[in-house]
Amino acid sequence: MTDKSIRFGNFVFPVEKGLEYLVNEHLAETDFLCINEPKESFSMTFEKDSPLFSVPEKSERDYFLLELRRRDRVIKFYCPEKHGHLSSVVWYFCAALYGENGEVHALPGQVRVGFDGDSLRGTKGKPKFIEVLEGIRLAEAASV
Repeated sequence: MTDKSIRFGNFVFPVEKGLEYLVNEHLAETDFLCINEPKESFSMTFEKDSPLFSVPEKSERDYFLLELRRRDRVIKFYCPEKHGHLSSVVWYFCAALYGENGEVHALPGQVRVGFDGDSLRGTKGKPKFIEVLEGIRLAEAASV
């Protein structure tokens, strides 16, 4: 790990100013990663060997799927509908990044999203947590 990037499995996360990062500092390649926005508008977590999320067959809440397609990746969010009394909700996601030879590298995680308005509005017209997911690179591509 360096001050400019964090290695998590096959992935490299750039360290962005204004965000807080929690990693296993005893390992060169961390086995967990938490990324927090200091104003608590979002908090993302990644864990080594985390399973891919699937919507439960019998759920008390309805889910909607948000899919973002980019040239080098697809990011799918599984979003339970917000309950009226909650100020935040956890969305599960999977970012699938494409390698140089077309292989798919899946990165599942979850993000707690606050509904105060700030987490779903970003400086570039998109939420900051989406910018984070768009900034992740494959380790093989980052070393070239």
